[in-house]
Amino acid sequence: MTPASFTFKLTLPRDPALGDIVADVAAHAVTYAEMDQAGGGEFARKVAAAAAAELAAGTAPCLIVVTSADGELRCTIGSHTVSQKISA
Repeated sequence: MTPASFTFKLTLPRDPALGDIVADVAAHAVTYAEMDQAGGGEFARKVAAAAAAELAAGTAPCLIVVTSADGELRCTIGSHTVSQKISA
């Protein structure tokens, strides 16, 4: 595991109140991947919005996968995916 290549996975119940956990994991990934502050903030905002939408739908547990690969940070929350280049 390096800043350029990693995967974080977690499974959460579908509860919109847990969106903050997903946002915290995304913020940690931004820091670990050494993404610039402006890009990291934009990524975190998009992840928070996707988490709120996905965790409010359905009843089955929701898989969250955060990866860094090929110069891109990606967060998949159920059926929503947010991605952004790590460097501008």
